Amino acid sequence: MLRQLKNRKGFTLIELMIVVAIIAILAAIAVPQYKAYVMKARNKKAIAQVQLARNAEASVEEQIDCYGITDDSANLANAPGGSGAGTVLAGPLPPASAAVAGGMITGQHPITNAIGAQPYEVAAGISAQCNTEAAGTNRTYQCVAYHVDADTAYAVDGDNDSTIYWVKDPAWAGTVAPGNFPGGLVIPGVQVGTDEFNGAAGGGHPTGTWTAK
Repeated sequence: MLRQLKNRKGFTLIELMIVVAIIAILAAIAVPQYKAYVMKARNKKAIAQVQLARNAEASVEEQIDCYGITDDSANLANAPGGSGAGTVLAGPLPPASAAVAGGMITGQHPITNAIGAQPYEVAAGISAQCNTEAAGTNRTYQCVAYHVDADTAYAVDGDNDSTIYWVKDPAWAGTVAPGNFPGGLVIPGVQVGTDEFNGAAGGGHPTGTWTAK
C-alpha cells in the first residue's frame, strides 16, 4: 500500500504556476476585447436612436411641412404641437399609439396650426432629445442620443440629413444617470440653414469637436 501511494504522480508547483500564468494571459486578452464589444453594442443602440428620430422627423415634415420635437406621456390621438426644446426621453420607452401614451415626435405648423406626430421608441439605456428651430417655425431640427453606459454621443441635423455626427469621451461611460446627458457634452444651438454640428465643440476627450461619421 505504501509503495502504491509513493508511485502516484501529481502536478508539481511549477506546472501549476504555468497553468495559472496561461489562464492570466488569456484573461488579459479576452476581457478588454469583451469590454470593447459591449461598448460597441451600446453605441450602436444610440446610433439606431438618431436614425429612428431622423425618420420620424421626415414623416412629421411630410405631414405638416415642418419638423417636430420629442414628447412623452401623450397618445397619438391627442398629440400636442410645439416648438423649441424637446423632452429628454430615457428608455425603455415604448412608442405612442392612437390609444397608448409613449414616446413620439410631434410638431405644430406655425400658420395652419395643423399637428403632426410619429411614434418614437426609445431603447433601454438611451437618452434622446430633438430640438427644433427656436423661433417657432420648426424649419430645422437636431437630435442627440446617448447610451448612459457608453462613451459616445451621436447627433443628426435637419440641415444635413445624410450625416451622423459623434463625439467621444471614455470618462462618460457608467457615470451618467438615466435620463441625462454627460455633463461635459456640448450641444450646439439650432439655427435655420446652419449645419450646427460640423466642426462644433462637443466637449469630448479625446474628440473635442463633433465629427462626421
